[in-house]
Amino acid sequence: MKPLLRVVRNQARNLSRLLRGQAVVVPSLGSMTLGRDDIELAQYLLANRAEWDWSDYREQYERKFAAWNGSYCAFAFQDGRVALSAAFVALELQPGDEVILPGYTCVVVDNALRFAGLKPVYADIEQQTYGLDIDSVRQRITVKTRAILLHHLYGLVCRDFDDLLTLARKKGLRVIEDCAHSTGATYRGVKVGNFGDIAFYSSEQSKVFSTSRGGIAVANNPEIANRLGREADRIPVSEELFVERQLHSVILNYYRHRCAEKWWRGDVAELKYGRSKMLSTSLMEQEQRKPTDYMRRMSPAIARLGINQLAKVDDMNEQRRVTACRWEDWCDRHGYVKPTVIENSVPVFLRYPVMVSPEMKTKTSWALDELGISVGLWFLGNLHPNMGRVPGCPRADEAVQRCINFPCLLEHE
Repeated sequence: MKPLLRVVRNQARNLSRLLRGQAVVVPSLGSMTLGRDDIELAQYLLANRAEWDWSDYREQYERKFAAWNGSYCAFAFQDGRVALSAAFVALELQPGDEVILPGYTCVVVDNALRFAGLKPVYADIEQQTYGLDIDSVRQRITVKTRAILLHHLYGLVCRDFDDLLTLARKKGLRVIEDCAHSTGATYRGVKVGNFGDIAFYSSEQSKVFSTSRGGIAVANNPEIANRLGREADRIPVSEELFVERQLHSVILNYYRHRCAEKWWRGDVAELKYGRSKMLSTSLMEQEQRKPTDYMRRMSPAIARLGINQLAKVDDMNEQRRVTACRWEDWCDRHGYVKPTVIENSVPVFLRYPVMVSPEMKTKTSWALDELGISVGLWFLGNLHPNMGRVPGCPRADEAVQRCINFPCLLEHE
């Protein structure tokens, strides 16, 4: 659709909502951590390209993230999926090694394994926190298993966390923590990502904090950390065109999602920056083909945005927890089962997941009418956003059919 025609359609839709007495501005599911300060910084960086090569920004970002996270070291990459790929190198996993992962994840996680020549082995999830189910993992372990990749989904600490760590130690398996949804969540007073051998985080536009695209890997074992650092130093930095698109996307995403006047300013920004818009998962990645610019380090320019965003994470996560209380009350009043917050954990509630009927997930207009929100549809398939299934994961299959997620940052700027 041509940009101008899209603007006309959007404004016609807004007029229709106004005539029906509906709000034209509703909470977004992504980029809600962006503020005017981030936009001003992005504009400054676009006007001062010489600073894109100042590696001090990236080093400062890595130090600040490691200190905030309580980790020995941190290294910043172009994407969370790239951080994961670097983690495989740091753990010395070899082609043909089997890695157990949830059969309810993003296709880019599966891709990272396949691009490295590793064999993904899918285990089922539990439906309390949507994490790996310990019994299913036990059944998947073979003589070729080398690692367990567990996730803390939707910002919840996974239910079987202790059991999975114990099992991995008993079997001599590496543990990779996928913290893409859970930056800042804690367990027993320690931030997640510090319990396994290595962990990765994401600052993609739909995550806990946003640099449009971006990822970080952390480690606490000095040997693993050294190998991770060597891999980070080996790969090139994001290309300038990619960085330019990221900075334009930050500006676009603010006006599309966070700005209180996004109902019209978002369309104006779309006309100006729409051609630079970045997708979280490219068509090539959905087709499970490796992009030519896949293995890249984070640009210092994007790291500077990361520093700005990192300073807001704690406050934003507290807002998410407050909003989660609203959705807990909604579940209680309407008879829905709430997600489980395990003992000694403090979640961040990137989104609030609820199991509803398949019909309610298929047609979500009820949420806009009743709650004034748009609901998230993570996951549309076992390897989101792909629609397909993976074998032997019936609880994950049910979650695909029934799980929706509510936004947890509601305030516009």
